[in-house]
Amino acid sequence: MSIQRIFAIVIRHIYVWPRSMERLMWSFGWPFVDIVIWGVTMSYLQKSATSSFSFVNVILGGLILWTIIWRTANEMAINFLDEVWNKNLINVFSTPLRPAEFILAMVILNFIKLTLTIIFMTIASWLFYKFNIIASFGFFLPILFFNLLMTGLAFGLFVLALILRFGVSVQELAWSLVAFIQPFSCVFYPLSALPEWGQKIAKFIPSTYVFEEMRTILFAKSDLIAKNTVNWSNLWISMILNTIYLTFALWFFYQMFENARENGRLIKMQ
Repeated sequence: MSIQRIFAIVIRHIYVWPRSMERLMWSFGWPFVDIVIWGVTMSYLQKSATSSFSFVNVILGGLILWTIIWRTANEMAINFLDEVWNKNLINVFSTPLRPAEFILAMVILNFIKLTLTIIFMTIASWLFYKFNIIASFGFFLPILFFNLLMTGLAFGLFVLALILRFGVSVQELAWSLVAFIQPFSCVFYPLSALPEWGQKIAKFIPSTYVFEEMRTILFAKSDLIAKNTVNWSNLWISMILNTIYLTFALWFFYQMFENARENGRLIKMQ
């Protein structure tokens, strides 16, 4: 494991990032648009509500936390595809760079970009709607963040492995696959809102348990339910599922990478 090789990949992508309008939109533009649209919509609906509870906080909290999964999964696959699009993939893997070093570089790069995106969204939600995600979740925030980060990494690695196996013909999965789990993750509504068949699927998705506890924390903050009612078993279930899925995704990636290397698909992708 070489620190120099890892940071060489990180720096290579960091240099490109601020010079690309497309990537800046992914990191800051579209998250800002989401904050504005959802915030204005819920502020309007809040005026018609009889409850004093702020539904804006639930939506914005869910939106910011969902961005963790969305951006993490996207970045894992898109950074790899960037090497393919620029016909640089064979140059990267003809060096002594190992797959583990490449993955670690992608995780570090992902964490840097994601942290800046979340900070930007946190500031925007505070300035426009007085929603402070740090004050709202307190010491639970790192727990929620870490669980959702693991979910995003698992899906991102899985998509990356599929691209290695089937080529760029499935690159659309870099954007679409994680979107399919959003309805079952219960980001903006409780698990009970899903039909029975949907609830069965949702229970196998780690992020479902995180968003259920997100609402519990916000309800407790607003005195709608008793304090200290967070269901820790849900967070543990999320962690266990994340560990299982991430382990499988890593194994699947290594299998597909070796298969692609042995069959020359790394070259054919370019």
